[in-house]
Amino acid sequence: MKLLSLIFSLILLMPSASKATFNKPLASDVGADYRIESLEPNLHMYLITVSVPNPDAQPTIDFILPAWRPGRYQIQNYAANVQEFKAKSGDTSLAFEKIDKQTWRVFTQGKSKVSVQYKYYAGGQLDAGNSYVGRDEIYFNGSNLFVYTEATRFKPVRLYIDYPKGWKVATQLERTDNPHIFTAETYDDLIDAPTLISPTMVTYEIKVKGATIYICFKDKAGLGGYQFNEANIKRDIAAVVEAQFNLMQDVPFKTYYFIYHILPIPFAHGVEHKNSTSIVLGPADKMNENYGRFISITSHEFFHVWNIKRIKPKEFMPYDYTKESYTPMLYVSEGFTSYYGDLTLVRSKVWTAQNYLNDIADGITNLQNTYGRKVQSLALSSFDAWLSGYGAGRANSTVSFYSKGELVGMILDLELRYRTKNKHSLDDVMRFLNEEFAKKNRGFSAKDFQEVVERFAGSSMQSFFDDYINGTEELPFETALGYAGLDLQKMLSPQPYTGITVGVENDFPVVKGVVPESPAAKIGLDYGDMLVAINDNFLLKQSLSTALGYFKAGDSVKVTIQRDGKLHEKTMRLEGNYFYTISKKDNPTRLQREICESWLACKWNEL
Repeated sequence: MKLLSLIFSLILLMPSASKATFNKPLASDVGADYRIESLEPNLHMYLITVSVPNPDAQPTIDFILPAWRPGRYQIQNYAANVQEFKAKSGDTSLAFEKIDKQTWRVFTQGKSKVSVQYKYYAGGQLDAGNSYVGRDEIYFNGSNLFVYTEATRFKPVRLYIDYPKGWKVATQLERTDNPHIFTAETYDDLIDAPTLISPTMVTYEIKVKGATIYICFKDKAGLGGYQFNEANIKRDIAAVVEAQFNLMQDVPFKTYYFIYHILPIPFAHGVEHKNSTSIVLGPADKMNENYGRFISITSHEFFHVWNIKRIKPKEFMPYDYTKESYTPMLYVSEGFTSYYGDLTLVRSKVWTAQNYLNDIADGITNLQNTYGRKVQSLALSSFDAWLSGYGAGRANSTVSFYSKGELVGMILDLELRYRTKNKHSLDDVMRFLNEEFAKKNRGFSAKDFQEVVERFAGSSMQSFFDDYINGTEELPFETALGYAGLDLQKMLSPQPYTGITVGVENDFPVVKGVVPESPAAKIGLDYGDMLVAINDNFLLKQSLSTALGYFKAGDSVKVTIQRDGKLHEKTMRLEGNYFYTISKKDNPTRLQREICESWLACKWNEL
């Protein structure tokens, strides 16, 4: 395979910069050259070289690798993939020391140019936010593997990619007359540009309101079915893009890239970027059945064009890549994006209104069956993402700023519509944040956000924020949906509720978790208890749900457990397991109908 090279260099902000020669000596006000080479594909290893100028003969230069990436609020420790770090100037080797887990300090000897070189492993399970190199693709997120220096971080960047003939490139980086050379305004823009290079890439192109949208699949896996096909994908993505342009009254780019990997295994992951998104889904043979999930995550990631990539919490202005950046506003940045992602689908007619309301009802069911909603506030869930987000926290003490944030977004939207007799909505809030914060390069604070909401509400929203954002009061679903002429029904499930999560050991169900205040908690069941029998019905090779299928809420059952090598019997009274549905009111008021129709962009009789 042809040697693969990616060379980055920071250049002067001037029209001729993109045509500069890479071999030209670095000027004192130019940033860094980056070079990345693919070693043998089966080893999944990159060789990276970074060269920076040292015009002031500084005795040391620190080379820093991010510890996390925007869009994933967890420490990722990318430096764990770095090996064989070296430093030199020309032919002269330079000493260095590692001063923390992600920073290498090079002793320059006063040299005018300093280079570092290291290998980076990129062969783990591919997801949208990591990097991979293999036989038929190069995929990278620069936040994973490109070091920076404080002196060069905010200077323009040029990228040279030496890829095999016939391979195709998908990236939001600016193209030049040379098909191998790309540019970005800063290091931050460079690492915000996921890049896919492959000989098997399938690309569709659409134009919406003057913007060119590229829809790129790593290969044809899953494509061509009765649902997941070119015509449907182009039609529905065009509808989503246009609806969000109309919502935000803004077209902030000339080109945008949707970059997809469709895997043979079950998978769902997406990462937002300023003018692109990377999405990984699977399995490929189920993409027709999972088309709704495909278009939902696509719509979610596209709304991030504004919400988080341009409209940012002040704590991210600029990003500190070396450590956690705490903010209580992720429920807005992520939760409200989930809200608008799916709301866009009904407004653009990709989904029916009933499909959307069913999705909302499912979200309510999931939240109301999450005990952590009683423990952790939405603001704290956002702030503690670094500790307990993405499934890392204890289920009984945490709540998702994605899923609860989506529902709070809906409630806030309907509240604003009701208070203003449908003159204002959350749409106005998001547009105001874009115009007055994003376009003026300002980050917003929690105080800013509440003030903007109150600006359009025309009254205080303090109790709303106290109860539902900073507190753990139950969300007022019935009231909010009622504003739109809708009823929320609480339905009893046939399967009774115990509050137990189980695994299987030695062919018996074993307790892995107990929800506080649940029937299981009340009789003292604990982690590790083996469930031997229910009403003397032996549970060997039998699931707990099957055994409980013969009972209903209110029944008392005898539970036989094994704990510490001894059998114990306990009596458990089963409770109701509930789910929710949403339907139209029989006789809505005129305002209720108007709110519903403007909210969902459909006629009342279409529900």
